[in-house]
Amino acid sequence: MANLHVAIILDGNGRWAKQQNKPRTFGHNRGSKALIELVQKWAKNNCNVNHLSLFCFSTENSSRPKQEVKFLHELFFKTITNKKVIDFLIKNKIRFNWIGFKNNINVQTLKAIKDLEQRTNKFKLNLNIFFNYGGIQDINQAAKQKNFSKSLLTSKLPDIDLLIRTSGEKRISNFALMLLSYSELLFEDKFWPDYTYQDFKKNIAEFKLRKRRFGKKIN
Repeated sequence: MANLHVAIILDGNGRWAKQQNKPRTFGHNRGSKALIELVQKWAKNNCNVNHLSLFCFSTENSSRPKQEVKFLHELFFKTITNKKVIDFLIKNKIRFNWIGFKNNINVQTLKAIKDLEQRTNKFKLNLNIFFNYGGIQDINQAAKQKNFSKSLLTSKLPDIDLLIRTSGEKRISNFALMLLSYSELLFEDKFWPDYTYQDFKKNIAEFKLRKRRFGKKIN
């Protein structure tokens, strides 16, 4: 069972911060660190996961308070321009892919995204960051083009084998709808800042015990 595509909906930063009696931005900062820690350990021993997709910010999240949205955009920019992060991706041969809409993304951030994608585009281990993305919006914009399938923002990604969502919520929240037709779903009660690589390995192990039928009868 090689070359899996595992996606995670990173949920619960704000509620985690509330438990600590801290502002939501504190939770987002810790969530960013949890993301980096997971990617670092995944790179060392990837559990046969060739594509790791992380849903960080949805188009719907833009309706949150302006200061929080501004903070999340700035945090995204700081992360993808962090020299340690860039050096790590290159050293470990991880390809960075951004999947999202350009509206509401400033020119400086778009330039940083393009630069990081170009610097890592020859690598075969894929880190797909969904930021400013919505599945319904993706389908709607692709439907207006001549070639629907190639116009999807997710067109270059394989179908998702396993979707994990943290925080105990049990929904897919408009994420990568065209890639989820036969995905296995797994819901973690932990808030994202508390999710670890050990949890990730446990989730992969559970996935590998499941029988995937793809609509067919399997004895």
